[in-house]
Amino acid sequence: MNSSVLCREMIQHRPYTQKVDVYSFGIVLWELITGMLPFQNMTAVQAAFAVVNKGVRPIIPSDCPPLLNELMTRCWDANPEVRPPFTEIVRMLENAEAEIVTTVRKARFRCCISHPMTID
Repeated sequence: MNSSVLCREMIQHRPYTQKVDVYSFGIVLWELITGMLPFQNMTAVQAAFAVVNKGVRPIIPSDCPPLLNELMTRCWDANPEVRPPFTEIVRMLENAEAEIVTTVRKARFRCCISHPMTID
């Protein structure tokens, strides 16, 4: 398992819900925006310790649109109850689609927005 998607519930073997997936979504969103892997300078054990005991999260770029900054921050909240449900995440992204497409430099995304990699 990639240490980048570990959250408190998983590391501490607590019961967990879909909110673990919300945390993971926030990490994947960060990876798409930055084109990097989080916690690259740490081992899996170091990353797990930092996430759980020190509240460490990936650094959000200063030029990240405020909506995406807020979304990632909420997805990574230490309290699973504060993390938004996917229905809210989808609504937030739909409401901000135009802003996201015009303000995020497409070249920063690993996936291709304007040139899909599949034919269909």
